[in-house]
Amino acid sequence: MGPGGIATIIAASSLLVIALAVSYTVIRVSRLIDEVKKTVNSVNRITSTAEAMTGKVAGAINGILDKESSVMKLLGTLASFAGRRSSNKDHD
Repeated sequence: MGPGGIATIIAASSLLVIALAVSYTVIRVSRLIDEVKKTVNSVNRITSTAEAMTGKVAGAINGILDKESSVMKLLGTLASFAGRRSSNKDHD
């Protein structure tokens, strides 16, 4: 075997090592991308659930705090009663 044959074996071995390194990197990057996709999907689900809950809570609060609701009338009555009691205590 001459020097050309030895150089060919060294070059082929080097190319094999480079190919293995590149394929390992590609596999690791593809797994990373899959994990990132799963995380993004989870975050999107959490965000949409939080938006839905926020909408429901806001709707419930708006229903309670509506100016025509009986809860607001009751709170207004209690506030005016408490105001009268505190002003009566100031005079005593």
